[in-house]
Amino acid sequence: MNKPELLAPAGSIDCLKAAIIAGADAVYLAGKHFGARAFASNFDEDGLKWARRVTKASNVKLYITLNTIVFEHEWPMLCKTLDFMESLQPDSLIIQDIGIAAELRKRNSKIPLHLSTQGAWFGQGGIEELKELGFTRIILPRETTKDEISEIVKNSPFEIEVFVHGAMCYSISGRCFWSASLGPRSGNRGTCAQPCRKEYCIDSSKKYEPLFSPKDLRLISDIDLLKRTGVTSLKIEGRMKSPEYVYQVVKAYRSAIDGKDTGDDKSLDEVFSRASSNGFFYGIQRPDDWKTGKNQGREGLIVGVTTGKVLNGLVEVIEKNEINTGDGLFWYEANEKKGSIITYIKKDSSGKNLIWVRGLSSKLPKNTELRRTSKNSEDAWKSLWNKSLERIPIELVWFGKENTSLGVETLIDGQKIHLETDELLKRANQNGLDEGPIQEKFENLGENFKASSHDFKQLDKKLFISASALKSMKRELLILLSSKSKDPFSQPLSATFPKSNDCGQFLKTQSNRFRIWNEVGLLTSELKDKYFVVPWLQREKISIHADKSKISYWLPPILNYKQFKEIYSELKDVKEGNFLCFGWEAFKLSRLLPQLSFELDWCFNVANFSALDYIRKSGIDSVLSKEWINEKIPDNLKAYRSSVAWNPLVSFTRFKGAINAKQMVSNSHKDKFFTLSIGNGVTAMFLEKRPAKLCKTKFPIQIDIALSPEEDFHPILKFLS
Repeated sequence: MNKPELLAPAGSIDCLKAAIIAGADAVYLAGKHFGARAFASNFDEDGLKWARRVTKASNVKLYITLNTIVFEHEWPMLCKTLDFMESLQPDSLIIQDIGIAAELRKRNSKIPLHLSTQGAWFGQGGIEELKELGFTRIILPRETTKDEISEIVKNSPFEIEVFVHGAMCYSISGRCFWSASLGPRSGNRGTCAQPCRKEYCIDSSKKYEPLFSPKDLRLISDIDLLKRTGVTSLKIEGRMKSPEYVYQVVKAYRSAIDGKDTGDDKSLDEVFSRASSNGFFYGIQRPDDWKTGKNQGREGLIVGVTTGKVLNGLVEVIEKNEINTGDGLFWYEANEKKGSIITYIKKDSSGKNLIWVRGLSSKLPKNTELRRTSKNSEDAWKSLWNKSLERIPIELVWFGKENTSLGVETLIDGQKIHLETDELLKRANQNGLDEGPIQEKFENLGENFKASSHDFKQLDKKLFISASALKSMKRELLILLSSKSKDPFSQPLSATFPKSNDCGQFLKTQSNRFRIWNEVGLLTSELKDKYFVVPWLQREKISIHADKSKISYWLPPILNYKQFKEIYSELKDVKEGNFLCFGWEAFKLSRLLPQLSFELDWCFNVANFSALDYIRKSGIDSVLSKEWINEKIPDNLKAYRSSVAWNPLVSFTRFKGAINAKQMVSNSHKDKFFTLSIGNGVTAMFLEKRPAKLCKTKFPIQIDIALSPEEDFHPILKFLS
């Protein structure tokens, strides 16, 4: 049975320490730029150097995230970041934007690349391109099932990494535009406002509830099944979580992977966690199975239940799990969440599981459940940290004879350091310098260095020197180590890696086109001169009035091998046509069906010339990301923009049953949303928002059109005309 890597989050220095102590095989973290958790503490350059040193000393792999999309105006900052990464040499970079990968390929970088879960790779297509770009591992979307994971492991040449614990997103990974559609915070830029956790009401019912809030993922009971799939790495989510969370969760999964029944899984309830489920592991769930319900936040472990009795300010509690003074507990009063710290505990004399506690409200009714959110010993892991892991190891070579100076030599960054004492060595009556004094004095060399070994072959036995002479030598050695130690991470900015900005000039037509999300019955004779992209699954319903030469098709999202085979079977006998794809399947279909043209839709998140150039050189085209709005895109760039939409799409999901297709939902800000099924088990959500009058432009636009349950086609027809 395969024993996979255990990969832990490290949003801060303390979290990294906690992960190592708890037994992680690898950690993932971010610098200050281009990480998909912008609100985590993250690491500055000095912090990243420290992390590289510590992980090497601990024999733990270091993966650094550069997993946001990157805009063209950010390219100088990206190049500076990549220069730093080249000198740091982490064990991998985690990347969503293939423009970054293409830039690293131009540099002949040797750093292995892992495709972020934000890349939404379900195994269908892009294998040759990903290999060429230097990707060695794929982090699968959380939406993949056990059977799909097994099939991907068998049929792909990559290491496969899967999430086993932590928060789930309502949307398919990397295909959420919900937060960005409501404000400046983008999920693809690391600043998601988590609109799926908010409350919504259906059809103006005034009853607000979290309709789209998923339970957390927890697969600790399925570790043996995951081992059998052959996955390389099991990943824990949580770069925004506390060190205690990281320590407890990693410790529990370490035990599970090692096959030890230590009871650590119970501790998972005592650190931050929502209600949990096994996500999509066993298939698509019913709404009651995947929704959090009203309690969207921390649940905690049930540790006691009140009896309703109060004595001298103490509340009687039936103890379910041991409660200690200093523990943080919470409970619900009239549907309102409240909590406090337990300050005093007295055992009941009856000998039953009864205790009297101070810290709870004396008005709590009988049978109130008490849940623990923090333990009085939650910082205990800190005492286990080995400070020496933070120091750079060096080898010290000692030499000297009686009545000569004591000497030491070492190498630091290829430079030799040679020191000798003014005081001369004398014959020792007892132990010599090599029998303890040197090892004790020179074990730790300041905050940044440590002696990894001592070579005494050239130092005679039974010699000694005064403690003050040793102290003076150590002080001088520290000065020389600091002065001669080059900063291996400071490299000149790379202005020597040219980019191709022509991007292939691939687009065949300069005309605007209209993509229809609903049924294609919307096409009428009044629109026969327009260019349209219509759903392939409804191709038989296209009106006879439509000009077939101006019709393209959008394919449904393809999430597994069965779906790919079905689409390929339908397309292989088609003689010509243009097809818009949601994901990586475009690359494979283009290879298999050279008589057809394929494009990537805007949801593939192409936001820079490097990505567009690489995609076009692979033989396909791409609509530009809707988020590429922070700068002026050259007018002569032949590519479809897609910033205009009649009811813009905000989310793709595999979750079922949040609302039905005839319902509208609204948030507290009166934004309204609706859903449409777009095929292969995927539901799209749209924001009800009508565009301003369409202005003439110098570049082609793809205008996305979705009809809400409350609309008819006449206003849209007028807009199109």
